[in-house]
Amino acid sequence: MTKIDIVSGFLGAGKTTLIKKLLKEALAGTQTVLIENEFGEIGIDGGFLKDAGIEIKEMNSGCICCSLVGDFGTSLKEVLNTYHPDRILIEPSGVGKLSDVMKAVQNAGLGTEVELNSAVAVVDASKCKMYIKNFGEFFINQIEHAGTIILSRTDVASEEKVKQAVELIREHNEKATIITTPLAQLEGKEILAAIEGAKDLEAELMEQVKAMHDDHEHHHHH
Repeated sequence: MTKIDIVSGFLGAGKTTLIKKLLKEALAGTQTVLIENEFGEIGIDGGFLKDAGIEIKEMNSGCICCSLVGDFGTSLKEVLNTYHPDRILIEPSGVGKLSDVMKAVQNAGLGTEVELNSAVAVVDASKCKMYIKNFGEFFINQIEHAGTIILSRTDVASEEKVKQAVELIREHNEKATIITTPLAQLEGKEILAAIEGAKDLEAELMEQVKAMHDDHEHHHHH
């Protein structure tokens, strides 16, 4: 059984920092594949599974990093069949809707081989308000569908800003676990435990995503 964790967040929110921390401090020694849907600062390096639309980028600390350029479902299957990982971390690009990523995982037809373990949103504490105003639904979607919300840059934001960010997040998601402790002060294992602790909520959010989808399908045929 492969666990799938989605880490979303706007560009610069601190997703990469979080992922590197988890890989180093919580997932070392496990077979983990990181799938990015945008090219970050990691240079492309290594062979290409071009036919399957997968570009393998870097194998560091036992983590395989790939970028999916073809069909998501097909590529995901290919990654599973090739590496049989314990865990797949998906880092969608900054503007992708989190619900769309969840749907894509669901619709990849992977059956019981995988479970969506968690959906995490990394939110820059000091930009939360501005992002809600400027990016509206795209940004709010990440907040609504996350089981865990990690506020980043809380060490540089004022206490007032952090409080405001938490209040704004609560308007769109009452139940998510919100982590406001600066990441540097937390152990990767503690962060992972908090993320995995939000499991029941994930199941609920997944049902909502499914329902949204079925609804849409239903109208589509009439």
